[in-house]
Amino acid sequence: MDASIRVLHVDDDPEFRTMAAKLLEREDERIVVETATSAREGLTQLEEGDVDCVVSDYDMPGRNGIGFLEAVREDCPELPFILFTGKGSEEIASEAISAGVTDYLQKDGRTGQYAVLANRIGNAVDQYRSRRKLEASRERLSLFFEQSPLGVIEWDERFEVVRANDAAVEILGYEAEELRGKSWEWIVPEADRDRVEEVVEGLLSDRGGYRSVNENVRADGEVIVCEWHNRVVTDDDGDAVAVFSQFQDVTEREKRTERLRRTSARLEALFENSPDMINVHDTDGNIIDPNPRLCEETGYDAAELTDMKVWDLDRRIDPETAREVWEGMDVGDRRRFEGVYRRRDGSEFPVAIHLRRLDLEGDERFVVISRDVSERKAREEDLKATKERLDTVVSNVPVVLFAVDADGVFTLSEGRGLETLGLEPGEVVGDSAFERYAERPEVIEALERALDGEEVSTIQRIDDRFFETAYQPVVEPDGGVSGAIGVAMDVTERRRRERELQRQNERLEEFAGVVSHDLQNPLNVAAGRVELAREECDCDHLADAARALDRMDELVTDLLRLAREGTRVDDIESVALPGLIEECWGTVEAPGATLDVETALTIRADPRRLRHLLSNLLRNAVEHGATAGGVTVTVGTLDDGTGFYVADDGPGIPDDERERVFESGYSTETDGTGFGLAIAEEAAEAHGWSIDATESAAGGARFDVSGVDVAE
Repeated sequence: MDASIRVLHVDDDPEFRTMAAKLLEREDERIVVETATSAREGLTQLEEGDVDCVVSDYDMPGRNGIGFLEAVREDCPELPFILFTGKGSEEIASEAISAGVTDYLQKDGRTGQYAVLANRIGNAVDQYRSRRKLEASRERLSLFFEQSPLGVIEWDERFEVVRANDAAVEILGYEAEELRGKSWEWIVPEADRDRVEEVVEGLLSDRGGYRSVNENVRADGEVIVCEWHNRVVTDDDGDAVAVFSQFQDVTEREKRTERLRRTSARLEALFENSPDMINVHDTDGNIIDPNPRLCEETGYDAAELTDMKVWDLDRRIDPETAREVWEGMDVGDRRRFEGVYRRRDGSEFPVAIHLRRLDLEGDERFVVISRDVSERKAREEDLKATKERLDTVVSNVPVVLFAVDADGVFTLSEGRGLETLGLEPGEVVGDSAFERYAERPEVIEALERALDGEEVSTIQRIDDRFFETAYQPVVEPDGGVSGAIGVAMDVTERRRRERELQRQNERLEEFAGVVSHDLQNPLNVAAGRVELAREECDCDHLADAARALDRMDELVTDLLRLAREGTRVDDIESVALPGLIEECWGTVEAPGATLDVETALTIRADPRRLRHLLSNLLRNAVEHGATAGGVTVTVGTLDDGTGFYVADDGPGIPDDERERVFESGYSTETDGTGFGLAIAEEAAEAHGWSIDATESAAGGARFDVSGVDVAE
């Protein structure tokens, strides 16, 4: 069924017709009003188009409202017809009822009557449409009767049950046979019988349709509330042959209505106890009803506020501007503003204002809900200052910050790094990244992956510069990607340095190969020849030569270790220091030396590189800390537990040489290679540790290894 209600309003007063049409359509959005100036014109419009309800004046030139009604009833006997007239009397009302008028309403000059009229139109049209549908489906009445989701009862002229459908049986709890022949009083409690009897008498006498809501008694004694729609069926002579009632259990709906009533009471309580400031004012700006919170916040009492206008409270309101705003608002419209309220003591505070226009029983009113936003304003100022600082940072940071929307259009382009591309901040905003970099497939691919929801990190070449770029998709709560943000850092110089370092590493590897192959082989041959020569003759020169060759072998071995191991570490695992220290001590020639292990640490390290570090520190302590009485080497845990130390009680290291001892080739011993501590430092740095030379408690040398990953 069409949701709209097409109303034909017939009245000879054009201004009244226009006003009534507007007010009716405002009261019920379903209503669409067409107008006519006379009964004749109204009948013509009825012939030309569908009309759901006729609203007619009584006193009109030519045929009056009753005559119009009678003419309408000739062709449309059931069409809702409401007599809406300023000339009312019991005689006219009686005549209208006799002519079959649906409803009768007298004009009273108040706009509130249109709500009543709209409601009656709605009810009448609803009933009319129900009747039309029933009449159009008369041949299927029995099927409808049985399958209706509503309870249906057919009554005879004495208002006794003829039959009841299954829904009625279910609602009332009686079997159909139990109900048959019973009077309406059977299912109506004593308290409601007088009211229901009026409905029964009205049905039987007026032959109209009635709606009622009353209590009913189920078979089990439970009292429920039912909504009844009753209609008398007459024969051609107008005699009642049956009465049909459709009804439904609305107990829950009535309970909801009661809850709504209680809710209204709670709303009233909320008005009185709301944490927000609330006032109601009229179209002239007069404050009518302030709540206690408004009084509390402003320092005025209710009597003082009701003597004020809204612009007395908010001095920034211009009365004329305010009236223009109010006049432009329809009932139910909302507006939001910000203002500044002035307290009774003269102080002021900012407020957020929510304004709504209401129609309170025909009186146009405005409800104002306001809240003190002093703290919010302070936060906004702080946020503004923070944003300004962030904008300063963003505009000066040596990177490119950018953002694109879901279509790849730039929405942000900032950062000092734009200078390297010859761009100004914001210059590309609004441009398509896909079009701008159409010839750079690697850029397009990375952007498409990011817009598909993937985090992307890549090196890209833009013009003659290289950028390390990270893309981050912007994922919405529903899982969709609305764009991407990115940070691009110019790494052109870093790549140049990396390539130079790679070339140096290649040269170093080439050098290590030469040392390994072209030097060690001749050294091995020379060492072998010297060994053979010493077997054939005893010569001090050969012993010196053997020692020189051993030193050269140590130099080559240490040099290769420095060149090839570098800052690389292999598999990291948990290593118990005490056991590894003992193992390394066994490889050190230390006659007369003593080892004292005072640590129980287990650390995470590459065992091979850690062995090199410990061996070189222990060997250094023995070789450089030897005294006439022998040297004592102590390995312990640092005081803060972040590492270990190797200390001796030898002569120590002079202050001015502690920085140089880690230099490759530096040695204070004539037979040392000068690479031992360099190898130890390289092994420490490969793990991310630090190694420092200092003085031991006994005045000797001490090497602290810190930043170690201590195993749990």
